[in-house]
Amino acid sequence: MRNREVQMLRLQMLPFLIIATIPSIAAYMPIDDAPKVTTKSIAGASDAESAQLQVRMVGFEVNKVHITGHLAKLANPAGRVSLALPPGGCGSRELVTVTSQKHQPRCKFAINAGYFNVHNGACIGNVISHGVIVQTVPISEGNVNFGIKNGKFHIGYITPQEMPGFDMMVSGVVWLVRNGKNNVERGWKEANTTVQTSGNKYATNLASRTAVGWDADGKLLVLQIDGSIAVGHNKRGMDMTTLADVLIKHGAVEAINLDGGGSSAMAVDGMLVNYPSDNQPPSCDPSGLYQCERPVSTALCIHEVEGEQAAVDYDALIMKRQGGATYEATSGPSPFILLLGGALLFGLGTAAALAVRQFVPF
Repeated sequence: MRNREVQMLRLQMLPFLIIATIPSIAAYMPIDDAPKVTTKSIAGASDAESAQLQVRMVGFEVNKVHITGHLAKLANPAGRVSLALPPGGCGSRELVTVTSQKHQPRCKFAINAGYFNVHNGACIGNVISHGVIVQTVPISEGNVNFGIKNGKFHIGYITPQEMPGFDMMVSGVVWLVRNGKNNVERGWKEANTTVQTSGNKYATNLASRTAVGWDADGKLLVLQIDGSIAVGHNKRGMDMTTLADVLIKHGAVEAINLDGGGSSAMAVDGMLVNYPSDNQPPSCDPSGLYQCERPVSTALCIHEVEGEQAAVDYDALIMKRQGGATYEATSGPSPFILLLGGALLFGLGTAAALAVRQFVPF
């Protein structure tokens, strides 16, 4: 992101640089003396040619119902992962598909991220975007975070005093995988569960899910599960224990749970690829007959390395995929030269035909 854009973000975020309004209930309750934060060096040099991103469909049988989702792996995350805010900034909401294309550089891949107040759109928890600290919460009221600082992934409970220097950070609810093991039971005991609206069965209910973490090599992992909203009847999807097991099966060493339910949405090149479960206004028609993508407060964005050429190259790729005309100077003769040559040949052919008609009887 250019310096001017960072300055604009800081000005835009100024009204929101306050402590998030979260019920004052002690949340972070360490179980033992285990470190409250774990880190991992990020894989891949940021000067690699392009993002080595792989997005695969996955399927599971949960309670005799077939559940689908997507698993994304980024082999070279260095310099390619950001927290994208809606065009209106934290405190507003927008579709992931929209936010992903407004972000600079454009997001090749994006997924919903942090929790938010469903009534006024305010971000919940710690939020850092492009090195700008948007908001913080005391660790006593906070939740587990996913962040990037000094070329390393961070997951854990982080104080406001420790936040300067982070490139990005977003808060989730429940540390799912820790040291390669299922950590849901412990993570639920530590979590500030008051920030979600699905009650004390939030971890055990079947619902759409979004999770982020890393593997032993420092590659980024994102798992998205289609399902239902986390409340109501006919719930489907995954509970957090199963979600953690799936992450471990795919190599996750550390991972946290992000906002899910009706908020879960994944976009690739600006196109929605999952089946969101929200079916109520303001996302959807009041009839309840449809399922729609829900506007959210933040999105985890995978993009090419920041810089002018990366943005130009990616914009050209998007135009090609959308059927737009693009042209590279090194790919062949100029279209103008080709047109001029064609006109010259046509003229010569016409002149030759007229000459023939003068000397050859028909």
